[in-house]
Amino acid sequence: MALLTSDTLAADLQALGVAPGDGLFVHASMRALGPVAGGAAAVIEAMQAAAGPSGLLAMPGFSTDAYFPADLDRDSLPEAAAAEAERAVPGHDPERSPTAGMGVIAETFRTWPGTLRSSHPAVSVCLNGADAAEHLEPHRLAWALGEGTPMGRLRHRRQMKILLVGVGWNRCSALHTAESLAEVKRTKIRRFKTGSGDAPWMETPDAADDLNRLFPLVGAAFEGAGAVATGRLGAAECRLCSYSALVAFAADWISEANRQSGDRH
Repeated sequence: MALLTSDTLAADLQALGVAPGDGLFVHASMRALGPVAGGAAAVIEAMQAAAGPSGLLAMPGFSTDAYFPADLDRDSLPEAAAAEAERAVPGHDPERSPTAGMGVIAETFRTWPGTLRSSHPAVSVCLNGADAAEHLEPHRLAWALGEGTPMGRLRHRRQMKILLVGVGWNRCSALHTAESLAEVKRTKIRRFKTGSGDAPWMETPDAADDLNRLFPLVGAAFEGAGAVATGRLGAAECRLCSYSALVAFAADWISEANRQSGDRH
């Protein structure tokens, strides 16, 4: 394979259909891209170059710093031990809390010059671009990827697109937005710490984890409708589509799937 650089990646993105002024909500695998001169930083530079100075980049800033430790079973702990474990949970720090499971590109983007991060303790969103601040806040705590959040507002931005780089629809956060807006949805309770030290804990309703059940299917259906451009970024298979069109299609599709299966809000 030819050497991958920010310039060659920008050309790949333009060939895929990224245009000046586009907003890109990105989920990307560095491993799928292959070796890139400059690493994750070069990938971000390529995306910024393709979208231009009036463009917007967005990536998930999801963090586990506000969650109870995953390797402890809270219900099996003595009350005092559970209380101490809760007190020890650091809580979310918008500047310091690393992303969790989002990949090296998203983690690099979190600290990129000019990146803004929304305030949700568990599922923040990172934005960078001329109009980033317009979409950042407020970020409501319940239904944290739906209305009243950056994810909900981004669907109204002109030229907002989803870009999947070497990952499947099961990684697409906007499908949680779609389910949050769906008439019939699967739900869960999200529990998180609202600050550091002895800050209180909060429980809020939210769209349930998909666990690869519906999201790959709705993505395939959207592709089958001819609404998704495909191509390659380096060695990675890529998908590019309208953010608003995907959310509208998926909200109806997921609602009907849940209605037929009996999974109801």
